[in-house]
Amino acid sequence: MFIIFSTVIFTLAAGCTDKEKKDGTSFEASVLENNAASLMVQPVEGSSELGSADKIVVFTGDAELVNAEGTKVTMDDIKVGSSVQIFYSGGIAESYPAQINGCYKVVLLD
Repeated sequence: MFIIFSTVIFTLAAGCTDKEKKDGTSFEASVLENNAASLMVQPVEGSSELGSADKIVVFTGDAELVNAEGTKVTMDDIKVGSSVQIFYSGGIAESYPAQINGCYKVVLLD
């Protein structure tokens, strides 16, 4: 019984994660700092995220890191001043700087 219950819970949790990724949001930003496990970014002019904060720390954790062509990159490839697109589950912690923990993909645009 426990195994069946655990399997159902795991399946539901996995489904929620996939839904978050599909229903997530994204924004373009300029990289201000690269701290190996996170990026401090400034959202581009006109993005709704800029209305929330002028600086956002994005924890990259297990996020997929790719360039504009879809080729895998590393955190070392993302330099200060680079343009990136951040894909996240939609939640931004209201601190200063603001924080995004639900980042699942970073695209290096240049």
